[in-house]
Amino acid sequence: MPEEHTKAEHDREVTAAHGKRAAAIDPLGVGRTPLHFFVVAVLFFAGGAAALPFVTPAIAEYFYQATPLALTHSMTLGWITAGVMGVMYRYVPALTRRPIPFPRAAIVQCVIYTIGVSGIVAHFAIGVWFGIWLAAIVLIVAILIFAANMFSCLWPRVRDGVVETGMFLAVCFLLLAGSLGFTLALDKSYDFLGGSVLTNLASHVHLAAVGWVTMVIVAVSYRMLPAFLLPKLRLPRNAIWQIYALAAAVLGLAFALLFGLRGTPAWAILIVLALASYVATIAGMVRSRRMPLDWTTRHALTGLGWLGVSALLGIILSFTGAQGEAGARIASAYGFAGLLGFISNFIIGMSYQLFAGSVARARAGQGWIAVTIAELSKPRPRTLVFSAFNGGLAIAVAALLSGFVPAAVVGAAAIGVAGLIYSAVTLWTLSFAYRRAVPRAAKSALRAVPS
Repeated sequence: MPEEHTKAEHDREVTAAHGKRAAAIDPLGVGRTPLHFFVVAVLFFAGGAAALPFVTPAIAEYFYQATPLALTHSMTLGWITAGVMGVMYRYVPALTRRPIPFPRAAIVQCVIYTIGVSGIVAHFAIGVWFGIWLAAIVLIVAILIFAANMFSCLWPRVRDGVVETGMFLAVCFLLLAGSLGFTLALDKSYDFLGGSVLTNLASHVHLAAVGWVTMVIVAVSYRMLPAFLLPKLRLPRNAIWQIYALAAAVLGLAFALLFGLRGTPAWAILIVLALASYVATIAGMVRSRRMPLDWTTRHALTGLGWLGVSALLGIILSFTGAQGEAGARIASAYGFAGLLGFISNFIIGMSYQLFAGSVARARAGQGWIAVTIAELSKPRPRTLVFSAFNGGLAIAVAALLSGFVPAAVVGAAAIGVAGLIYSAVTLWTLSFAYRRAVPRAAKSALRAVPS
């Protein structure tokens, strides 16, 4: 009995010491929560990349079909939104110096979010609207948990911080986009909404793609790019007005589309002007940088180029609509340029630094052998990923606009190969947050042990 008692006391002491160490390393209690979302995001991206060449002929024929809608939501909800949620769980507590109020709920959120997105994608693929809006209810519950965690951290800093204000507004748009998406799916079962199907869909798309995701990218890049570039210029104080202008323009465009109001081109142009102000601010930082360009900033700058392409296509679409053959081609190219060119480039580039850094921090919190970001990274495939992804995207966008389907499939195949290579390497990096093993690069006898 005394020996058992001593062993029990020893185990409690070890557990307490481990808890103190983890708390010292991670005082905001973030833990591995961001990494759970990153893993989900990359798995959906891999699935979407693999499916893209096979779905592209249907997209070229007409985007509003079962398989294109399933692929789109796999990318927007599974890849992009899950990834952005992980980024916010990683950055918001550090930015606001406030711990996540419901950390356990965040893990539950990740589980039910994955279930909800999987249900939506699967039921889109088979064309069952009843299943789509049921899965959307699960998804909205997950979004409400996310909003509760984010709002408590961000609200005290709204209006005082550009980044915090942008993130807060973005989460508001996520709630709006999710609610409208659920309503549109429910309408397919009960037919109670008026207006055009395509304009209602366009309202949902812009709330999600511009109000939610683009707003977050703008806010996060105002925080991250200066850290990577070390520019001589500071973020201008009037940058917050760019955030407000973008939010107002998205709301105006969404309501005009939803209620059949006039002025959609004017709101679209205002969105472009707000984003042009953002691009000008980032360009000033790049010109005054004191650090060389790495793959993170290369992807970010390429993303800005694709933002310009998608902005041009968006303005044209606001005049032509997506009803005719030409409008449908523009809408498909617009989706490729925006979701893959702009947004995905940003996430891929950001992940090269953020994912490995989060893994290293999570390992330290677990008390495992420390590893560096360099040891957790495989830089060799990055040139191929960058070239194949953006080269294939350029081919696909041009082919969709011209209606040349075989070339669009070739471009989509290049994007798919790049996406699968990126996903395999990234999942390898993320795996070290869940296992004690260390990368081969960390086993050298001459390595400098990180403190």
